[in-house]
Amino acid sequence: MKSKLFPTALRIVIPCHNCGQWITECLESIVTQDFENWTVLVADDASTDDTTLAAQAFLDDPRITLRTLPERTWLMGNTLSALDEVAPGPADVVAIVDGDDRLLPGALSAIWEAHSQGYDVVWTDMDIQGITGSTGAALIPGVPVRQQLWCLSQLRSFKGYLLEGLDREAVNGADGRPVRAGGDLALYFQLIERAGMWKTHFLPERLYWYRVHPGNNCTALRGEQLANNRRIRALPPLPVQTSHFDIHIEADGLEKLRLRAFGQRVRAEHPLPLSVCVHHGDGNGDGWTAYDGLWIAEGVFLTNSPMPRS
Repeated sequence: MKSKLFPTALRIVIPCHNCGQWITECLESIVTQDFENWTVLVADDASTDDTTLAAQAFLDDPRITLRTLPERTWLMGNTLSALDEVAPGPADVVAIVDGDDRLLPGALSAIWEAHSQGYDVVWTDMDIQGITGSTGAALIPGVPVRQQLWCLSQLRSFKGYLLEGLDREAVNGADGRPVRAGGDLALYFQLIERAGMWKTHFLPERLYWYRVHPGNNCTALRGEQLANNRRIRALPPLPVQTSHFDIHIEADGLEKLRLRAFGQRVRAEHPLPLSVCVHHGDGNGDGWTAYDGLWIAEGVFLTNSPMPRS
């Protein structure tokens, strides 16, 4: 049975501001990948250098488009605006690549393969210019993501359905605008919480090259970044979404005291990381009301709603 969330397209967003000296290298690292079924939006954030001029040299490739904002919105504002423009479908894979960095060979093939296996939030390890270490690591099972060490790298991808229900207010600062620094946490904590921990995957290969320069937010806006880090981590978590599933099955004649065992059988038939929605045709009686909308195994959800149309 094919997953309803099997990836349908790869949408790459490149947020950039004054990346004129690096954007060519960034785009070349994408067009030379062995995976070629992608589109790119170069999302320029009111650059005052030759970023747009350098990017225009790539517009002969129909997969690449460029848009420029008239006023600066900073990294997260620019990224959210670009995501709205791309408007990914539920099963589209979205990857964000900063305009001052570059992909390493095999990056797009690797993340596409991981998403094809059923993972919905994927990140790789990375090389950091002049540094041997990296932030990249797998999440700790059973520990809320907001209470964990930040372990995502700069090459992060996710399926489009996770943007539904995103709490935009949580990405904003006190001025009501997207935060200038620390927005990565505000966005990806939500995406991971919405997906469920079993839907996340870390690729230990170093497939991204991160450039260190004075304009990095961790240097230029360090105070804001730390303050936003504390505030974002203190926000309540989002519930796992229950609108999109890999697999839908119909089940009648279920026994309440055997639901856990049934859930485990479903889980064995459709292994992790696939999510499964069980539609209980007999579940509309009063005695089943308390069981509607519950997880009966990891990634297995029980509902009294009818099966969706194909």
